[in-house]
Parts: sequence; C-alpha cells; structure tokens
Amino acid sequence: MSQQLSFELLFEHFSAVSATSLWILDENPPSHLPPANPLIHIISNRIDVVALMKAHGFEASYSDFDFSTIPLTRYQYIFFRISKEKALAHYVINSAYQLLQDKGKLIISGAKQEGIKGYIERSSKLYTKLETLKADKQHWAAILERNEPIIQPLADKNYPVLRSINTAQERFPAFDFFSKPGVFGWDKVDAGSLLLIELLQDIYQQSPAPNNVLDIGCGYGYLSICCAVLFNTPVVACDNNAAAISACRRNLAQLNAAHQVIATNCTQGIIEKFSLIVCNPPFHSGFEVENNLTDQFLKGAKERLAPGGMALFVVNLHIPLERKARNYFNHIQTISDNQHFKVIKLENH
Repeated sequence: MSQQLSFELLFEHFSAVSATSLWILDENPPSHLPPANPLIHIISNRIDVVALMKAHGFEASYSDFDFSTIPLTRYQYIFFRISKEKALAHYVINSAYQLLQDKGKLIISGAKQEGIKGYIERSSKLYTKLETLKADKQHWAAILERNEPIIQPLADKNYPVLRSINTAQERFPAFDFFSKPGVFGWDKVDAGSLLLIELLQDIYQQSPAPNNVLDIGCGYGYLSICCAVLFNTPVVACDNNAAAISACRRNLAQLNAAHQVIATNCTQGIIEKFSLIVCNPPFHSGFEVENNLTDQFLKGAKERLAPGGMALFVVNLHIPLERKARNYFNHIQTISDNQHFKVIKLENH
C-alpha cells in the first residue's frame, strides 16, 4: 500500500499529458495500474515489469535506463517514483533535465522513510519547484519544471558505467570483476555466494565436473565466473535486471568461452537441462517466504535440472526454503550453515 500511494500521486497527473511523455519505472511496479495512455512510454530495467506493462497496453522498453538513443528535449512530462538505489534516482533526475522540453515537468514521488523530502530539496536546486503534493503525512511528490540550464548535477556515482570492483581480499577467484550501481550488492562479494563456492569445491573434489551450469539470478556474475573457472564447463547465467545482465556479460566475456547471459524472468524461455544449478536468490532481508517468487525460483530449478543433477540454493538462515522445496524436489538436504546463511541441496531421485 505504501508504494501504491506514492504512485497515485503520479497517476493524478496522467490526465494532463497531451504530448509524448515518459514513465521511468524500476523493479517496484504499482499494485494497481492506471489505464494505458498511448502518449506515455515506459522504460524499465526489469524485463518482467516491461512484460507486465505491455500486457496492460502500454508501450514499454527494457534497458538499464539507457537514454542515449532518445532525442533531447522530447518529453512533456517525466514521471518517476524514486528508486531504492540513490545513485539511480539521482541519475534519472539529472537525465530528465536533458530529456524534457523547455518548461517540461518532472514529477517525482516517494515515501518519507525513503528520503523523498531530500530528493525534492536537492531536485529544487536543478529545477523550479512548482508544487509539493501529499497523499498523507508519509507520501509526498513534487512537480518540477525545466527552465534554466543545469549548473550542478546530483551525485549519481557515474551510474551508467561498469567499473572494476575490489575483490582482492576474497579467496576465489583472482579475477577482475566489473559491476555498477543498480546491481544488487554491486560493490562486494556476497558472503552467501562465498559459502556456496567453498562447498562446490568440496562436493566436486572427488567427482566429475558438471557438464553444464545454470546460474539463476546471476547478478554481476560471481557464481557464474567461479563455476566456469572451477569446472571449465559452459555456463548459462540469467537475470531479469538490465544492469546485472550488462555486468555479467562483461565478466563472462573475459573468459573467451561459449557462455551465455540471458535476460529473462527466472528461467522463462530457457529449454536446456543442466547438471548443476546454482542460485543465490534475491529474497533475503524483508522477504516473505509465501511470496510467489520462491515458487518461481524453485519451479524454474526443477524444470531445468537434468536427471541426476543437483541444484544448490544459498539463503539466509531464517528463510524456510526447505518447506516450499518439498513441492518440487524429493531429496532436500541442508548441507552447510553458518551464523547467517545455509546451503540447501535439491535433487530428484
């Protein structure tokens, strides 16, 4: 409901659109959608969100918010509910200035606990603030108008650019990883992924390497790279986030081998079967295990697992993944845990 109130503040102004406008939408779509407007184009960094919006009748495109192909000063309105990623929010606010017509309007919204007041204050130094709007005490929006040339853009960490991240302190592998803001955990190696890789080395120490590997929800590709290096075997990596796809492709390309990186929702459209599936799923903090995202990942793993193969999931200790896994696998074993994570082996015998 919190997100929906922020969106409602944007939707109130959709009726004012009389020329081409843009709705910038990240991984958090509204729970209730407004009627499709042919003048409002959507850009999202999530392929499942794009599919949802197209099914609802909107014109929508998928990219890591690549505005480079859009003519400048094109849009009458730009609508944006602020993202969780501060660098991305600043990047969108900066970019909107170049994309709006003269006197074009950027409308931003969000919740107080997400820092919307700060975003409005900072944006007011780039734009003329015409009006502040409130749905209630927690949900605010602002109408901002483009006029004078932008002087000092907001700090966006050079959002579009992939950059090398420091993983030298990690035990495996010695590899120059590239990542960027917009990828979950973009500037570090996840501790759960480290645990999973350590176990993989032990599991396959006395066994033949897997014939192929699927990494579901690959992020910037840490598990994919590790598996490719450890087993010298083809890897297919998939994710629905455009920034993750870009980073993972860059990283796997360094290996000069026939690996694939696929933009898809979970494993949709992948038909190959795999002897090893690895997954560090995106449902840790604040995730409700009853959410259908759990079923999507488990169902995808079951469908893509080759006979005799195994899937390894690493999750936070409090996630009862084993319970839901019973709907899809007949052999479920927690093979390791520490103070924070557990690794669960899933097989069908």
